[in-house]
Amino acid sequence: MIAADVTALPPGDSPDLILVPATPEERIASLKLNSVAWAGPLDLKTYIAREDHLFSQRLTRDGLTCWILVDRTQPEGQRTILSSCESYRKKALLAHDGQVEDVATHGIGSVYCRPEFRGKGYAKRMLEELSRHLDTWKMEKEPRKRALFTILFSDIGKHFYAQFGWRAFMSSHMGLKPIADGSHTNGVPGSAQIRDLFAEDVHTHICSDKVLTQLRDQMRAESQKRPGAKIAITPDFDHFVWHWAREEFFSETMLPDHAPPVIKGACDDQARVYCAWNRVFGDDPSANVLYILRWVYDDPTSPQEEEVIVHAMAAILRRAQREAQEWNLRSVEFWNPTPLLQKAAALLDPDVQLVHREKSSISSLRWTGAEQGLGKDVEWWLNEKYTWC
Repeated sequence: MIAADVTALPPGDSPDLILVPATPEERIASLKLNSVAWAGPLDLKTYIAREDHLFSQRLTRDGLTCWILVDRTQPEGQRTILSSCESYRKKALLAHDGQVEDVATHGIGSVYCRPEFRGKGYAKRMLEELSRHLDTWKMEKEPRKRALFTILFSDIGKHFYAQFGWRAFMSSHMGLKPIADGSHTNGVPGSAQIRDLFAEDVHTHICSDKVLTQLRDQMRAESQKRPGAKIAITPDFDHFVWHWAREEFFSETMLPDHAPPVIKGACDDQARVYCAWNRVFGDDPSANVLYILRWVYDDPTSPQEEEVIVHAMAAILRRAQREAQEWNLRSVEFWNPTPLLQKAAALLDPDVQLVHREKSSISSLRWTGAEQGLGKDVEWWLNEKYTWC
């Protein structure tokens, strides 16, 4: 499954190449191969244990598929893995013409081709095959029997995946440096009323039925006002638990002397502003980041309400900066910030910049809804970090 005579490999356009779900043994073999790219500071055994831990989470244990591109002439158990990736079945929402539907989709991750196999067209062939497979993969019980869109996050720019239909969407972020406890607040009001959120609080205030109902109502209203489909990955609790499983595994295995990462966000109850985050640990401390996963707040209806919300956001971000300092993280980052969030960040750092990413974590979406009579245009709502996988 791993060893191969490179000179004897078939070309990427060979009719003998097929994309198939990996066997459990082939999944482990693919992890051994891609560990070079994604294990970071984890050794191979620990990396595989982490991936097994993530595989067992509610978000993925019934919906994750490991795909491998192989030569159909090789027997199962002896197939050389030419390229590999994963797909994650996800719940989603679709709004169009004043209607909101519960739909299903797939997120794609871990796209990998070993260095010695590159240049032979294997990744290209895999993605061509994958785009056809995922339209109907595990969609038998869905009303439409197919996915209307799929998403991925490109770390190789905007052009490679676009040739297979995954169009780049807004991929911007802002970053704030960590600060120590007791640092000057720069006059940010409201810090005293900020409280920490634990997992159960995130479930109550960010993933509740009330919040999801409000989201549906907003999408329905916008679909009546403006043409074109609106889609969103459902911000259910399983997404947050999956992200936290990554940081909790790392903390337990690599930082056993540190207290567990039980603080999962912060909020201002009076302003009704809620924020969830997670900690990502990279190859070295310079790659460690506290990512804001999701914000929840009511849209302001007056300048006074806007000021309250902006100051609450700023105070929550200040709390996040202190949390980043506690965990030796290099920054606090939040994706595709709204104008309100940009104002809040500027209160903390007048020089903060909005960065438009051109290479890494490019939010990309492949839309096939036009074939279902939903038009060519689509808006991606809640294009936030929680959707990453």
